[in-house]
Amino acid sequence: MNVVVDTNVVAYYLLASEPFVEEARQFWRIVAQPLAPALWAAELANVVWMAVRTGILAPDEGQRRLDLAGRLHVRSVSIRTLWQAALARAIASDVAVYDTLFVELAARRRLPLATFDAKILKAFPDVACRPGALVPS
Repeated sequence: MNVVVDTNVVAYYLLASEPFVEEARQFWRIVAQPLAPALWAAELANVVWMAVRTGILAPDEGQRRLDLAGRLHVRSVSIRTLWQAALARAIASDVAVYDTLFVELAARRRLPLATFDAKILKAFPDVACRPGALVPS
């Protein structure tokens, strides 16, 4: 399955964050080609840094988690191809551009956006869904 993946789906998987980790694990088992706006990597590195900074992860473990993220083979898409329409979506929905970049990519590619973000799920139900909704029963 090809899918646009929100950074939180990657982060919850890598950090084994409850109550999301099992849903994220099941999701990653079925994904063939994950895509995301290129900013996902910086967002994820920041999440890992915060986990190290607060003592959730040791520094060397933070590095290992980023290595694991690289093995998920998320294909990064340039933000410059998305930002104009993402800005329009953000203005119309009151959802941050950081988030509407993912929505715009999913809409353009006619792919689902897997996310745990309640605001995105509510504002864009035609594009966004929880990862578990994509996993066959």
